[in-house]
Amino acid sequence: MASNPDTSLNNRHRLVLGATGAGKSQLIRELIPAKGIRLLGWDTDEDHEGHHIENRAEYARLVAKALRSKKPFRLLWAGANDLKTFEWWCELVFAALDGRYPTEILIEELADVSPSAGKASPKFGELIRRARKYNGGLTMASQRGTEISKTVYTQAAEFWIGRQEATDIPRMSRLAAVTEARLTAVAALHYIRKNGPDVSFYRLEFTKNGRKLTELSE
Repeated sequence: MASNPDTSLNNRHRLVLGATGAGKSQLIRELIPAKGIRLLGWDTDEDHEGHHIENRAEYARLVAKALRSKKPFRLLWAGANDLKTFEWWCELVFAALDGRYPTEILIEELADVSPSAGKASPKFGELIRRARKYNGGLTMASQRGTEISKTVYTQAAEFWIGRQEATDIPRMSRLAAVTEARLTAVAALHYIRKNGPDVSFYRLEFTKNGRKLTELSE
């Protein structure tokens, strides 16, 4: 069970949306620090750095060991990619949260384990609704924003919206608070950031030293 709640903690949940090739995983690597953090991830395509595990018992054992160590860790699930397994993982992640220590929670390709665009599945719903007060911040990614639970939209504090499929543009333009024409013009590695009433524009670039996320004047 999650421990040491702190209701004063800010909501750090974010949603990254973009069609194939938009650069979602590259953006997430820029948004989440590579070192010095506690990270539990759902990463069945192994897009991110860390220790990838495919066995439930081994994953649970390593999470428990990492929590006892009080040291940074990056433990990523890379096994079965189905709703039953995802619900198990969400329950384990919630139980691992401790309000004294910030924990990053990464979920790649959320639509793959979303049964509908309605209410979230039970354990995922509990995780996204209650993680904040136990110092958990979810970073969720999906190619199709129209296929994930509405619960995600009500619980996320920040949205990063990249290049979209044509059929998703009307809804996603409303989310981004831009015109459909403006969203249609978004190129790969470009993102619209929506945080409350604030809208800003970014470009992700690759340099000889890695990546650089630049805010644009638009």
